[in-house]
Amino acid sequence: AAAAHTSNSVLHMSDDEGYDYPSDSSSEEHYETEKTVDVETTGPDDVEAQVDSVFDLLPADLSGVDSMDAAKRADINEALLTLERMNPTADPAFSPLLNGVWTLRYAGGYSNEWAMPSPTRQLALFLYSGGYSPGLFALSLAQKLPKALVELGELEISISREQPRIEANVPVKFLGGSENEVAVSARLDVDSSVRLTETYESATVLGNSIDLPQAVQYSRDLYVTYVDEDLLVVRDASGVPEVLVRK
Repeated sequence: AAAAHTSNSVLHMSDDEGYDYPSDSSSEEHYETEKTVDVETTGPDDVEAQVDSVFDLLPADLSGVDSMDAAKRADINEALLTLERMNPTADPAFSPLLNGVWTLRYAGGYSNEWAMPSPTRQLALFLYSGGYSPGLFALSLAQKLPKALVELGELEISISREQPRIEANVPVKFLGGSENEVAVSARLDVDSSVRLTETYESATVLGNSIDLPQAVQYSRDLYVTYVDEDLLVVRDASGVPEVLVRK
């Protein structure tokens, strides 16, 4: 559907001699209409159409992000910028719509090269280096397991009301049929109506828990730029977007 338009009149003061008008006079008498400006308003159909445009550009899963060229990433970012201006949710960082189970469909800076050499080595170095989301951290840990012996499931990110609010989970199935998981948990604290702070707390690799000492707990700021019943868009402090789709 086409966007609705409203007309706003822009006024300027007339050339009357003196400005001491009686308090009960209408101020409009002393102003003249200079021009009329059409202001575009966004309706639900426009938002839905833009959401569809974003979905059309997203890869089927996160594995497709690594092979994207710069032009495709630019197209996605432009579509996200348009969608973010239409965000239907006021004070999104406080919104209960954040809670639920999500899949990470797009991460602006994602690359398979981020995977660590082993599940536990250089953990502190990784956390200090600037890191990335708990979901990508969990995925990087899982991807370093022997591919000939394990099959990885789909990355899921659960956000709940209780701390630690975030758990990123990658199911792991072994060749013999047994199952386990790689999981990362993180706190999620509200700092403003749009800003959150995400802080790593622990990681679990095939049942082995790794508690992160406070001295090496990596944290990052997140800005919730769009959220509705199906889609969540956040950006880190450098503006890199992540797009999550509700399961």
